[in-house]
Amino acid sequence: MIHLHLSKPYQQLIFALFCKIFAKKLIITYHGNWGRYGIFGNWMVSMSAWLASVPVVQNAGSFQKAIFLNKNARRISTFISSADVPELSEQQLFVLTTFIKSYQIILCTNAWNLAFDRNGSETYGISDIIRRVKSEPDVALIISDPSKNYEKYMKSTFENVPSNVLFVTYAHDFRCILRISDAFIRNTTTDGVSLSIHEAMEANVPIFASDSVERPAFCWLFRDIMKVDFRDAIVLAGNLLDREAPQMIYADPVDDLISLYNLYLDKKYLDKNEVCDVNCPKKTKA
Repeated sequence: MIHLHLSKPYQQLIFALFCKIFAKKLIITYHGNWGRYGIFGNWMVSMSAWLASVPVVQNAGSFQKAIFLNKNARRISTFISSADVPELSEQQLFVLTTFIKSYQIILCTNAWNLAFDRNGSETYGISDIIRRVKSEPDVALIISDPSKNYEKYMKSTFENVPSNVLFVTYAHDFRCILRISDAFIRNTTTDGVSLSIHEAMEANVPIFASDSVERPAFCWLFRDIMKVDFRDAIVLAGNLLDREAPQMIYADPVDDLISLYNLYLDKKYLDKNEVCDVNCPKKTKA
């Protein structure tokens, strides 16, 4: 059995064809929202889902398309909660606290790397967030940018990066940034399950999210970041978070995956091998 995590449609289709020809069981996890590619790309995604043993998707809209093509489709989140948060160093924390003390509202956003969608737009929409906050002298924006590529791109895009914008370019846990922020902005042109949105929800930080894809009910949605009033949005997003987040109880994705593996792995194999029970450090029979 093969569990595939690749985002390129042609690679997904090649693997699906290989597994079909050689009678291998294939699970494909599609991380992004379905329909974000061009006609040919979307066709390849559909074909790989049709050929796979189990297509795994991230949201309700994608699931409706996947289940139409393959009755074994599953919806399993990629977000795995963790209570362990590596702390920042004293120097790193000092720089952050010194920066934010001059501002009334602290916003944050992140990007794992500089990326563009098929229309040539910034996937994470950070340039537009910077354009929006530069006219707000009492609003600070912290950008988590561990690749350092976004900072380089912004310096080439703007004549001067506004003084109320800070790039965090060292390796760090984004939850450390959330702890000192009043709100988190997810201004993407497409998305799958945003791990950052769920981290913000767990940290009880209000979330502003673009309405480009289906979002959790606790997110306050916007169409154009340039028209967002941050003060009003923090109140509205906070109310949504208080009302909706406690209602959203997710199944543990680890349990879901183990159940899926147990279902599709050959019974003779399972009878001869031990697997780890996720709820217990001991090894138990599957």
